Amino acid sequence: MKLVVKSMLIGASMIAFLAFLPEESRAQCRLCAASSDSETVAKAASGKPEIPLQIEITANLDFSRMALHGNGGGVISIDPVSGAKQIRGNITNLGGMALHGEGRLRGEPGRNVRVSLPERILLSAPNGSIAELEKLETDLPALATLDSTGRLTFAFGGQLRVKGDTSGQFRGRIAITADYE
Repeated sequence: MKLVVKSMLIGASMIAFLAFLPEESRAQCRLCAASSDSETVAKAASGKPEIPLQIEITANLDFSRMALHGNGGGVISIDPVSGAKQIRGNITNLGGMALHGEGRLRGEPGRNVRVSLPERILLSAPNGSIAELEKLETDLPALATLDSTGRLTFAFGGQLRVKGDTSGQFRGRIAITADYE
């Protein structure tokens, strides 16, 4: 069963350059398709319905405030495990707290799940500036398992790449998908 579980708004504001501001984003999607795996077929045959996967984003990815000096651009990375921020290139940190994103899955207790994030997302600002969110990853193993209550929490991070004289408040969506295995 495959489920596109959440499109999350990502915001970035520029005070002289760039800031990534969190905003509350909670929604659940229950787009469930029948799966052909034997466990699902067995549950359907036994009359016990499968519990659909649900996702809740509990914290948005936040790169805090940055300023671009020069025209070379740079990269700001947020580690999904520690939440640590790393800056490379012609970018100056203007302060503020950077945070990795966090989410929670709910579904069938004990089931294996796979969470996937897109490789790259273009973010745009009202003034026409573009930035790229790339190398998104979670702190989960390739195959994770829902606990005995059917829950699994995870963190995600990535890197924001800016070029030239980019400025503005950037927005985009991250389509997070989750599948039962």
